[in-house]
Amino acid sequence: MNSMARVPSIFPYVLSAIGLLVGIVPSYSQTPEIRGGWSHNIPYQYETIGVGGEPKLTGLDIEIMKTVSRQAGFRPVFVETSWEENVRGVREGKLDFGLAATPVQARREWAWFSVPYRKEVIAMFVRSENAGNFSGQNPIETLERFLSEGKRVGVVGGYYNGPEVAALLAKEKYASQFLPFESETRLLEALLADAADVILADRLAVASAAGKAEALPRIQMLSGILYETPLCIMFSKASTPQATVEAFDAAIEEMRASGKLSITTRHYLVPQLLLITMKTRWFVLFDLIGTIAFAISGVLIARREHYDIIGACVLAALPAVGGGILRDLITTRSPIGIVQSPMLLFLVLGTVLAGTLFFFLHDLLFKKTIRLSPADESFQWASSRGALEVFDAIGLATFTIIGVMVAVEQRCEPLWLWGPLLGALTAAGGGVLRDVLRSQSDIPTLKGSIYPEIAVFWAWIFSLAIIFRAQDLTLLEVLWLTIFIMLAIFLTRIAVVQFNWKSIFLGTKSHL
Repeated sequence: MNSMARVPSIFPYVLSAIGLLVGIVPSYSQTPEIRGGWSHNIPYQYETIGVGGEPKLTGLDIEIMKTVSRQAGFRPVFVETSWEENVRGVREGKLDFGLAATPVQARREWAWFSVPYRKEVIAMFVRSENAGNFSGQNPIETLERFLSEGKRVGVVGGYYNGPEVAALLAKEKYASQFLPFESETRLLEALLADAADVILADRLAVASAAGKAEALPRIQMLSGILYETPLCIMFSKASTPQATVEAFDAAIEEMRASGKLSITTRHYLVPQLLLITMKTRWFVLFDLIGTIAFAISGVLIARREHYDIIGACVLAALPAVGGGILRDLITTRSPIGIVQSPMLLFLVLGTVLAGTLFFFLHDLLFKKTIRLSPADESFQWASSRGALEVFDAIGLATFTIIGVMVAVEQRCEPLWLWGPLLGALTAAGGGVLRDVLRSQSDIPTLKGSIYPEIAVFWAWIFSLAIIFRAQDLTLLEVLWLTIFIMLAIFLTRIAVVQFNWKSIFLGTKSHL
């Protein structure tokens, strides 16, 4: 009887929920649609796997369009199509908009253009083995020279690559040498398959496609820029009133003034630049050196403190991969780094086995004839540690950079806070875990020599540089910035070791 009496009490809540849904659904359905095309072009427009395994359309252009459409009072509908078909659809009024359009005069007869929201830089790419064959006083002269030699030039169909390229395309003798493709991905495939001798495209789009295809070493961007232009949203005059364009202009300006445009740009462009940098051979080499150096430090501690081989594996693995695991768990990165590739674990295991074999042979050959005193063993330990400082500094530099890169990839905001924290955690967190596991009261990574402070400081500098240059960063700038920060971390650590600099708190006694 009591339960029956309670039933009517939920009716007001049910009615309220129904009323809320009734109020929301018509409101959403009555939001005017605006239809436009998109084509696969990482990192600007592409599909990824969303929640539940369903495909999700995303990218810099897509996310900006979603945001400004919502602000302007529209619901965007995206139709997958080639750029040429998108332009034709806007001209004929079958589509309302096209993204990332160059506001050339010829299009203004049938299209409106919003205020610019990003820029595009067109460059020339060739296969690496042919890079030495293409040179000239400027890119246009180079392009014209190998056109005269009968070379095939790949372009994205319908793209505007600047007035100089348009002039060359208009020449009848060269027209057949320009080969149109649907996207930058198709351009790259044509270049690698020798279906084109050179391609013209947005430099970040080609680099991103090459990075995803593991083909970065096989292509080369020629020096110089063919064309640099602001990009806008293109609206059809046949289907879109000018008032709509004005509403989108206001939304873009508001997004820019609030800082959301800069943050969105950083979220989509910078990770691609950093990912390409991380895949370069020299960075991978330093990553391997750092991992081995951290693992060796664990092996030496296991040797000194008489751990068995399992203990040695644990002490070697923690500084090598422990910080990265903690970082990935905190940022909910999935899958975590060591699951993506078992290479680091193999390096740790190989280092432990090599160290075990080395010390076995050492004991077999020398310990039977030479009995070392505890003082001599301590000296050997200090000497071996000294030999590792250079490699340890390389590991500190590499792992700090990786920590900041993961902060950018996972969109941890504010970056000026999470960049240094994740950089230090990646570089020094595993070492702290190792020393805590050993129940050592005097933790070397936190007491004594300056170590995590180096990672925190230079990761902060790296993060600030990314923040302030986000919209204008180029691949070359990211490469040089990464090299500079890594060198700064390496030299700072070497200076700390050389001059035996200590933390400012070491001499302070507590009076509490």
